[in-house]
Amino acid sequence: MSLGLVLSGGGVRGCAHIGVLQALHEAKIKPAFISGTSAGSIVAGLYAYGYTPQELRLIGKQISKKQFDVDFMGIFSSLINILFSGKPTTSGLIQGDYFERYLYNLTKGIKINKIKMPLAITAVDINNTNIVVFTSLPNRLLMRNDYVFLHDVTLSEAIRASISLPGIFKPKIIKRMRLVDGGVRANLPVEITRMMGAKKVVAVNLSYSGKPVPYVDNILEIALQSIDLMVYQITRPSIASADLIISPEFNYVQVADFSKIDYLINCGYKATVEMLPRIKQLLCT
Repeated sequence: MSLGLVLSGGGVRGCAHIGVLQALHEAKIKPAFISGTSAGSIVAGLYAYGYTPQELRLIGKQISKKQFDVDFMGIFSSLINILFSGKPTTSGLIQGDYFERYLYNLTKGIKINKIKMPLAITAVDINNTNIVVFTSLPNRLLMRNDYVFLHDVTLSEAIRASISLPGIFKPKIIKRMRLVDGGVRANLPVEITRMMGAKKVVAVNLSYSGKPVPYVDNILEIALQSIDLMVYQITRPSIASADLIISPEFNYVQVADFSKIDYLINCGYKATVEMLPRIKQLLCT
């Protein structure tokens, strides 16, 4: 059975995806197709490249705030412009160059069309709202007028585009498109995974669960929670269209709390182990 695995966005919570892959690996279940958005694109991309779940755990624990380059000059310049012209000029707080370079080194600059595993990573062109899909599959296998498919960019560029959370990361410019986080329109790309050829789709949803969220008391947390609420509404049709949803449960974790990575991975692992009987049943139907 051709199983497709879909990994949603979710900030640092995306580390839970590593636990999902670990549980599937131990059960000898390997997805034939994988897709991801935002944080999910990091895990999906590195897994498709060839990293094992255990290696992904080590990579996850190596990621820190040092990989995220705050655009201090851009912010300062924007503040000056606000004072004198009333118009901000910065397009994001974080440039993203450091993290993209880190990903480039991890993947040796591989082009996405050279990856053997069927992979899809989503972003959105903020200028016209088109969904942009970076994929390892050729054009003839994927046809949709309202999607833009790209194959000839590096994996690191595709992931960098997918994680460009509006207002936080600067958009990634590729082929004159101004690309932002895929979660704006396709946080859980179930349909895209079926287009790739998956007969059964298991989706991992790390978005807002509908439960109250404590400690939303600073500008960054407020902005991210607001985006989470919007993504929650956008994602509901995709949740309904998946054959099975894995929704790890965890206590509130702040967006940049990298000390909770082991905890998040274990939450993803536990949620998947509990769902293994249903996953195995799904693969037999």
